[in-house]
Amino acid sequence: MGNGIRFIAEKIYSIPGRGVVVTGKVERGPISVGSEIGFLATDGRWTSALVVGIEVNRRLVEEAKSGQQASLLLEGVHKNQITLGTVFTEVPTTPAPVTSTSPEPAPARVVSAPSPPSLGEAITPPSSLWRTVLFIVIGALIILALLFYQGKWDPRKMIESIQPSKTSEGKLPKK
Repeated sequence: MGNGIRFIAEKIYSIPGRGVVVTGKVERGPISVGSEIGFLATDGRWTSALVVGIEVNRRLVEEAKSGQQASLLLEGVHKNQITLGTVFTEVPTTPAPVTSTSPEPAPARVVSAPSPPSLGEAITPPSSLWRTVLFIVIGALIILALLFYQGKWDPRKMIESIQPSKTSEGKLPKK
C-alpha cells in the first residue's frame, strides 16, 4: 500500500437529487473532485463512486489533503451501501493475484457468527402507559414508606385485624 487514498467514513447523509455525502478524515493521499474512489459495500461487493464535490472547513475545495476532515459528495452510490467506519480507497486497476507460499493449499475453514436466537417478534421499548403505571406504583410506595415512618400506617396492625378474633376462637358462625 503505497501512496494511495484512504478515507474513513464518520457520518453519512443523503441529499435528494444530489447524491450521498460522506464526512470523515482523509488519512492518506489527496482526494480530488472528479476522482473515482472505491469501498466494500454493506452487501459485500466492491463498489466505486465518483467524487463530485469536496468541502473542508465549510468551504468548497477541489482537493482534500491527508490529515483533513472533509465531506465528500458522491455519485453512483446509495446511503445504505455505506456504514460508519467504511474505508474508501483508490479503485484498483486490476485485481491483485493471490499467491501461496505453501506447496499445497490449506483446507478452507468456514467460520460464521452464530445467529441470535429468534424470539419471533422484535423487542420494543415500553410504551408511555407502562411508564405512567411505573410512576404511580413508585409514588404509592414512597407515600406508604413515609406514612410508616411517621407511625400513621403499620402493616402489622392491619394483619392482626384480619386474623380471627380470640372471642370467636377461629370458628365459623353457626347458621
